[in-house]
Amino acid sequence: MGLFFGKRKPAPGQPSGDWPWTLNVSGALRPNFGTWEMIVSELRELNLEEADSFLILEQKDPRDPQNYWFIQSAINRAGPHPGWYTVEVGWGSRQGKALWDLDVQTLEEAVPFFRAAYDRKAVDLSGFEDMSDMLG
Repeated sequence: MGLFFGKRKPAPGQPSGDWPWTLNVSGALRPNFGTWEMIVSELRELNLEEADSFLILEQKDPRDPQNYWFIQSAINRAGPHPGWYTVEVGWGSRQGKALWDLDVQTLEEAVPFFRAAYDRKAVDLSGFEDMSDMLG
C-alpha cells in the first residue's frame, strides 16, 4: 500500500475540501456570508415575482480561477415544471466545463444538495440530467 502526501484534488462534479465559498444571492456577492442557516434563509426567500431571484454557492481555486465548482437554485418561471425549484451543479477546469440539472417540487427536496455541498461532501448527482452540451 502506497502513501501520498499533499491535499487531494476535488473530484470532478464535487465540491473542494479547501477552496473558499462565495454566496451569490440574486447578483449580490457575499464572500464572507457566515453560516449554514443563512444559506437556508436565502433559499427560502427565492420567489417567482423577481426576475433575478437565485442563489449560487460557489468555489474557485485560489491558485487557478479557471477551476471552479458551484451549486445554484431558482424557482422555474416556465417550462415543464413552473413553480418547482431548479437545482444545478456545475464545474469547470482547463479540461472543460459541465452543468447538471434537476427539478424538484419543494425547497425541502433542494436543501439536502446544498447541505452536502456546504459540508464539502459528495453531492448525489444520480437524478440530475447532464446539460453540459448547452454550455457551448
